[in-house]
Amino acid sequence: MLRRTLMTLGGVLLATLLIPPATSLGQDRGAAGPAGPKRDAMLGREGDIENRNRQLELLSTPEKVKTLTVEEQKFIASQIFEDFERVQVINREMIKATTNLDNNGYKQISSLADEMNKRAKRLKTNLNIPDMEHDKKEPEPQNEMDAAQLKASIQSLNTSVKNFVTSPVFTNPRVTTVGNLQNIRRDISNVIELSRTVKKAATKLQN
Repeated sequence: MLRRTLMTLGGVLLATLLIPPATSLGQDRGAAGPAGPKRDAMLGREGDIENRNRQLELLSTPEKVKTLTVEEQKFIASQIFEDFERVQVINREMIKATTNLDNNGYKQISSLADEMNKRAKRLKTNLNIPDMEHDKKEPEPQNEMDAAQLKASIQSLNTSVKNFVTSPVFTNPRVTTVGNLQNIRRDISNVIELSRTVKKAATKLQN
């Protein structure tokens, strides 16, 4: 399942990161090109890319758009693949760690949550996912958690991670909608916030 998801994610990257902007493709349509079915297929592909870019523009801010070199694009793509896989591994390890909540368990959860937070933030940046409104506000102060509340927070984090990695944006990009894009923005924001909360709570629960 993970390999299939990553392969499909690669298709999303080709459409959004490794393919020239739709505006350039549209400008080139008047030039001479391959004839017959091959040319029709190329034009159809350009239409798909243009549609995806229009959807992404509804969430993105034009002033943040940056022209990247091919090397930079490949480097970012490799980071996305690495982080996309790693957050799932971390999530499974964190769930497993909740079966033995002693001092070592809290220490492990704190370390895992810290890594997940960093990787989720990098994913958000590399995928050019804009902030949600509440992301720009200072988090509300929270009371200290006990072991049961920590477990509940980790379960909520587990749900957000699964929602993010199984989004149709990654598993079936042909059915991407504005709603799907809004959902991945919500889910990655939840992963970032919940992993921060879990790290803080697990650290405080250590003896």
